[in-house]
Amino acid sequence: MRLVTFSDGSSERVGALLDDDTIVDLVAGRAELVPDAAPVADTMIGLLADWDAALPVMCEVLGAARDRVGNGARPAALVDRSAVRLLAPVPRPPRIRDYLTYEQHAAGSGMKMSPAFEQMPICYKGNPFTVVGPDAELDWPAYSDQLDFELELGFYVAGTGVDLSVDEAARHVAGVTIFNDVSARDIQMLEMSMMIGPSKSKDFCNVMGPCLTTIDEIDEFAIELVARVNGEEWARGTSAGRRYSFAEVLAWASYAEPLVPGEFLAVGTVGGGCGLELNRWIEPGDVVELEASGIGVLRNTVGAKQIAVPGVGLASYRGAARFAPRGATPAE
Repeated sequence: MRLVTFSDGSSERVGALLDDDTIVDLVAGRAELVPDAAPVADTMIGLLADWDAALPVMCEVLGAARDRVGNGARPAALVDRSAVRLLAPVPRPPRIRDYLTYEQHAAGSGMKMSPAFEQMPICYKGNPFTVVGPDAELDWPAYSDQLDFELELGFYVAGTGVDLSVDEAARHVAGVTIFNDVSARDIQMLEMSMMIGPSKSKDFCNVMGPCLTTIDEIDEFAIELVARVNGEEWARGTSAGRRYSFAEVLAWASYAEPLVPGEFLAVGTVGGGCGLELNRWIEPGDVVELEASGIGVLRNTVGAKQIAVPGVGLASYRGAARFAPRGATPAE
């Protein structure tokens, strides 16, 4: 099942994709199609909080809608995707963590692998208030001259828990989406020279979508991924080759730290899945498409670089030099 949050311009609602062009409004569909079923929450975080009870009801609603359509009827709960705007599946996750799990990405980015990677996945914590969804413009902050995309997957947490075993953690993985933690590479390398961060280089634009594909419908190690810029394929990869599974990442995240419904954990960029590794760089106006089998396409246009406002920030910041991977030749 592919779940979405969508807006009709006046309200945000939760739905399930009947097909690529049609959404079943889950709240309206429950009332119309399976009135004897228990009510479902009207937000994705609410659904994730009561996941074990909500999931069978959502499946029943979607199945009933398919049956009606198959018999030539059109339920009132159906919504044309073209008539609404898809948001990130969870528009404001309570927390974002992005882990390094692909050694190939680390090597391709010039990172020196630490023995710590053999013991645990390492993450940075992102900014939930800069999450956007499909077709949103990618912000380009005034303090950077070098923007990059990231071809990633991540998953949402169902329910709560703390100190979970790997087997227990697997039951809290609700579903998967595509993640693009847009990166300002020049300032990233400057700020991380202090062995802390990233911060300003990652916190301005976090893209998720187009849907949450429930984990029962997907093999986390067999997802094919493609990145295209202006229709040209720049990168292709797979979710295989990770050192840590979703459940292992979540078990480590829960160690002495409580989980909350709707938080988002990404598992890092696939090998070759960013401009940094390719030494190719996106520009304002470019259309970036990230595609994942079983999930869909996350499409966004790169916005114009924002104009620096006099007096904003710190006068001591003089900008950062453009970064190129060690040994890379200049991209044409």
